[in-house]
Amino acid sequence: MIKKSITYTDLVEDFANRNIPIDTPGFYDHPNFMKIEEKNASYLSNYAKFVHERPRDETYDGFVKKTAPLIINFYHDKYIGKDSSNSRTEFTNVISKALEKAGVWNYVVKGSVTIDFPDASDIPKHNFWSIDYDGYSAAHTWIVAPPFYVVDVSLKTHAFSAKEAEHLMPINCNEANNIIEAELEDILTPDACTLLASHKLKRSEYFGVISPQTEKFLAVFPSREVSFNDTKIKYFPLSVSAADLPFEQMSTIQFDGQTAFDLYENKIKKLIEHA
Repeated sequence: MIKKSITYTDLVEDFANRNIPIDTPGFYDHPNFMKIEEKNASYLSNYAKFVHERPRDETYDGFVKKTAPLIINFYHDKYIGKDSSNSRTEFTNVISKALEKAGVWNYVVKGSVTIDFPDASDIPKHNFWSIDYDGYSAAHTWIVAPPFYVVDVSLKTHAFSAKEAEHLMPINCNEANNIIEAELEDILTPDACTLLASHKLKRSEYFGVISPQTEKFLAVFPSREVSFNDTKIKYFPLSVSAADLPFEQMSTIQFDGQTAFDLYENKIKKLIEHA
């Protein structure tokens, strides 16, 4: 598990010692990186921390703010409604790879989400929990692409009521500067909390018993809150993820008969060049 104390300099030195080049986005696909990851599955977090801490300037941030929404919106307009509820993770991975192709550093996060709807709506809180008493399963997936610390392209494809959907935006591309503390009830299911309480455990012991790495991960990759009108969406990162295939080989999702890579090469690249 990556340590909170690790610095950007530490990471650069570690990658250099392992002969892992760090000059282009997506270097987690390099054979030397993958060899380490085969032995240590959590090593991908080092890439995420590198992206998180990588020095940026106004020119780069301006490039991301212009390029990322362009890419995301282009894919989203051609994808939404096409079996989207069953392929959220794949779509998120497509966007991540397209951003890398354009030169935007990013990483994919899996975790929990809590939605607080406006008080006037009378809609109860909506939770996507990742940890139950019998294990972990990613409730939602999003992208971190600094200066955008929340890039969410698939939240609205979950099963929301029509009334709930009115208070959600299809795409959330946000700097998410509001860092928050994670509460147990945002991450653990009610059943898990009830079970742990029945064993007379202190609340401070819950994560240690059911998911020892959770608190450590949250300490390195903090939770964040974004707002849309009066709706507040809280994101709680619990693990780092990445696509299994190179961008050129991703073909599960088609866009008007084209793969994501073909669409990028045939359409999106030119849009970026002329933006």
